[in-house]
This record gives sequence, C-alpha cells and structure tokens, in this order.
Amino acid sequence: MSMTVSASHAPVAGRSAKRAALVPLLVTTALLVLMQLYVSIPLQQPVAADLGSAGVTAALASGYSFFYALGFLVYGPLSDHFGRRRILVAGLAALTVVTLAVGFAPSMGVLAVLRAVQGAAAATFAPTALAFLGEALPPRRHATAIGAISVAFLSAGIMGQLAAAAIAVVGGWRWTFLISGILLAALTVAAFIVIREPDVDRPHQPLPVRYAALIRFAVRPRSLLICLGHLVVLGGFVGMYNLLGPHLAVAGLTATEVMLVRAAALPAMFCSLLAGPLARRLGVAGTALAGFTLAAAGLVAEVLLDGALIGLTAAGIVFVAGVAILVPTMITIWGEAAHPARGVGMAVNGFVLFLGAGFGSYATALPYGFAGSLGVVAGLYLAAGVIVFVAHTGRRLR
Repeated sequence: MSMTVSASHAPVAGRSAKRAALVPLLVTTALLVLMQLYVSIPLQQPVAADLGSAGVTAALASGYSFFYALGFLVYGPLSDHFGRRRILVAGLAALTVVTLAVGFAPSMGVLAVLRAVQGAAAATFAPTALAFLGEALPPRRHATAIGAISVAFLSAGIMGQLAAAAIAVVGGWRWTFLISGILLAALTVAAFIVIREPDVDRPHQPLPVRYAALIRFAVRPRSLLICLGHLVVLGGFVGMYNLLGPHLAVAGLTATEVMLVRAAALPAMFCSLLAGPLARRLGVAGTALAGFTLAAAGLVAEVLLDGALIGLTAAGIVFVAGVAILVPTMITIWGEAAHPARGVGMAVNGFVLFLGAGFGSYATALPYGFAGSLGVVAGLYLAAGVIVFVAHTGRRLR
C-alpha cells in the first residue's frame, strides 16, 4: 500500500520541483541572454586586433541592437499565437547555435551577419518570458518574479562587460561566445524539461490579425504617451554611463578604476525587488513616478558631487536604484495596458525600451558637457514620470 501511495505522489512531487525551478531558471537565462547585448563594449579592441578595425563597431553592436529591438515586435504576437513554451525553447535553441557560430567567425563581414542573427534570436526570450510569467504564476507571485528577472536584465549591462573583458584576457574574444553557447545549450535543455505551456485561454486569431492588433495597440493615445516616457528608462541609463566613462578618464582614472565605479552600482539593481511592495502602497503609476523622480535626483546629485569620487559613485547608485524600480514597474504597466494579449504588451515594451537604449548612446553628442548633459537627462526623467503617470491614470485616453 505504501508503495502505491508513493508512486501516486511522484508526479505531484515532480511538478512541484519544476515549479520551484521555474523562476530561477528564467532569471539565469535572462542574465545570460541579455549579457550578449553588452559584451560588444569591451570586445571591440580584441576583435579589431584579430579581424581588422574597419567596421568593428557596426559588426559587433549595431546589427545586433537593431535586430534585437525589432525582434520584440515579431515574437510577442508569435508567442500569443503559437504558445510561450514553443517560442521560448525554439528561440533558445537557435540562440545557442548562432552564439557558438559567432565564436568561429572568420571575417568581419561574417561576424556582422552572425551578430545580427544572434540579436534576432535573443529577442525571442524577453517578451515571451515576461508574458509567460504573467500567465504561469499566481498573481501574488507576479511582482516578485518580475522584480527578479528585472534584476537580471539590469545586471547584465555591467556583468556582460566584466565577463567579456575577463574572458578575452585569459582565452581570447572568441571564448566569450563559445562559453556562452555552452551555457545556453544547458539552459535550453533545462527549459525544455521545466517549462510547460500555461493553462490560459487566449483569443484564437489568425497571425496577421495579431500583428494588426499590435499596431492598433501601439498607436493608441495612451500607448503613445507611455512609449514617450518609456524611451527614457534605459535611454538615460545608457546615456549616463556613456557620459561617465569619458568624464572619469579625463579625471585621470584608469580603465579598471572606471569599471569598478560602474560595478559599484550592481547592488542597487536589486531595488527591482522593491517594485512590488511599493506598488501595493503607492499604486503602479505612483511607483513609476517615484522611480523616475529617484533617477532624476541621482543625476542631479552626480552633478553636485562631481568633485568627490565617493559622492559621485554614491549618486550613481541612487540613480541606478531609480532605474531598477522603473524596469519592473513599466513591465507591469505595459502588461496591464495590453491585457489579455500580454505578448503584444511585452513586445512594445521591449522594442521601446531598447530603442531608447540605442538613443542613449548618443548622449555624448550633447553640447553641454558632463554636468549640463546630466541635467538634460534628469529633466527628461522628470517629464517622463509625469507623462507615464498621466497616461496610466487618465480615463479619457484609454
């Protein structure tokens, strides 16, 4: 009798173990997938030394970034149509293969093509995983799970640079992609075993209808306003760090010291986990406004404390804390705006988020110097906070 009972409980125990592994698996995968976006920053010099300097920035970064952002618009409706699990697992498998191939690129032209394909494959993960979490977990776990995966998204920006730089020194730039490919292969197998399609009802619509719905959703007045504010979230993040590096170099810091200043903000990224508790107290729109305001305050503090490295570093931590609160909060706002087609909401969220990151790289072209440029970005954060708050709470725009 006891053997029969044990056998009957085995499938239940197996399902419980898979549910427990679900969020850690997706967070780990998010970290590794997003790191592929940022490894290009420290690898430009070693790649140029190996394959030639002509077009190295375009080959490593531009094609990847463009197809990564564009991919969000493609895969969100696809996951609504074909299911989250199918797109997640297939996308990870494709990303594994092309990441390994990047490590064997024989020329700059081949590298450019492979990085573009890698960006397109990597874009399958974020919109699908975020929509999956919204459906697969009970509502009480949504905020914590989205906060955890947001920590991974943000941490990848610094960890990708640190890991790529260290691996390139020890084994050469190609090993960055070879090691990533091996790790992605293991995560693909784990995803195939652990992830199951959520038991939810989605509207049964032809795929062209879903893309038409995406366009209609994106051009609604409310969506356009949220897009306008959302551009600043990562745009200001990338812009600040692009301004900070040259500024610290002029001040006499070495490349290693500049990277340490960047790395000091890593703990602040765990403030993403505060988004859920804050939303319960302030509401989602209020939490977004608080995040935008905190980020702006951090930038103003950087300007005021520029003369002291410790003060400047501490102000940067405050800024990153604000951005860390914003990322999961904006994910929630987009998910609510697009419900029940969460894939559409996550598609627009990711596209605008990383489009803003691309704009942020041009912050160094602002003609106002370090302090003036940070002041401009701080003003944009404050304006974005007001816009998003009004868009999310205003009734007439819905």
